[in-house]
Amino acid sequence: MKETIEKIGESLEFISIAEPKFKTNTLELVFMVPVSKEKNAAYALAMSLLTYSCKDYPGYAELTKKLHAMYGASLNYGISKRGDVLQLSVEASVIDNRYVPEGTDLLAELTDLLLGCLFAPNAENGAFSDREFRIQKQDLLDAIEAEINNKRSYAMTRAARTAFEGEPFAAPLYGEKEDVEALDPAAVYAAYEELLRTAVIRIYHVGPAAAPMLADRFRTAFADVARCPVAVAFHAPSPCKAETVRVNDPMPVNQSKLVIVCKGTAPKPFAMNLMSTMFGAAPFSMLFMNVREKMSLCYYCASRVIAGKKALFIDSGVELENAEKACEAILAQLDAVRQGDFDDELLADAKHSMLNQLRGIGDTPSSCISWSHRQFCNGESHTIDELADIYEAMTRQDMMDAANALQVDTIYLMQQEVQHA
Repeated sequence: MKETIEKIGESLEFISIAEPKFKTNTLELVFMVPVSKEKNAAYALAMSLLTYSCKDYPGYAELTKKLHAMYGASLNYGISKRGDVLQLSVEASVIDNRYVPEGTDLLAELTDLLLGCLFAPNAENGAFSDREFRIQKQDLLDAIEAEINNKRSYAMTRAARTAFEGEPFAAPLYGEKEDVEALDPAAVYAAYEELLRTAVIRIYHVGPAAAPMLADRFRTAFADVARCPVAVAFHAPSPCKAETVRVNDPMPVNQSKLVIVCKGTAPKPFAMNLMSTMFGAAPFSMLFMNVREKMSLCYYCASRVIAGKKALFIDSGVELENAEKACEAILAQLDAVRQGDFDDELLADAKHSMLNQLRGIGDTPSSCISWSHRQFCNGESHTIDELADIYEAMTRQDMMDAANALQVDTIYLMQQEVQHA
């Protein structure tokens, strides 16, 4: 996996990752702007419209037909948060030219199509096409409405709003329903233009070989954009509340959802990741083996690190009558880590799990992009082998220090309805 990085504009970089075993070419643009309660909805809707149609293919059917004609090429968008940064991506992929008739340049076609979507959208007089706008607006409203159907994810979102209240990270990824309803085609087009001007942008190409001409194509495409990028904060640690906040949220659910949010910074970089793997992020973890299997207090129990906010989320599905017992048992397991009360074998298994994840980087184009992007966001320059050595060298004391750095900030319970006889 050979990576080269080229600056092609203000806070605008082109990253080429060449890996001969790949049989496809993937292009992904990542736009990074500060999370904004007022703007998230407009940004999300703009990104969906850019991948739904464009001037050359002014309807979803026409665009889909074009992708099918390119041997099943794909075009998608994505939205995520990292720290207090909103990340909006457009990703396109197509099979390599080696596997199509001679004289067919699918990578060039894909680049033309992607640039057309980005710089010649289906818009006129400073506004997106009304028909496509109404379709995508309704899709976004449906997606917001549907969030409540995934109760586990919804409970995590509700807990985050309390844990990070007053911070940008608490803002909904797609905005609130009323934010979307207030949008019109002109407002969303203005948000699209703002993204081109103000976002920090990374453009990734992953394929079997480098394609030097691509950097020039994108440099030329952005040449007429008056770039004025806004600073972004990938790391925005959240202060822990003086007293733990407890939230009981009654909802018509058949299974209660318990979410515990802890905050704190481990003394050693990456130690929190390994501690979480050992504590609750793997099938052999303490939470799974003890709280779920031995104590039978929950249906699932897991932990995950939110690195940009220096936080650890622990979520569990429980029966209401077991909620308090499960909470106590989870925190008791965290205390066990703090005191070093765990087997050497558990730490070794956690290290093996992390090393296996690292060895998988480079198996897919998306893993290559994720690795490169994480390095950029974290300001790191480690090789995969160097990071593996860092994990291998971690000790029991490092795990204890990581656990001791955590304080409980929020305990959220999505409370199921009790059926009375």
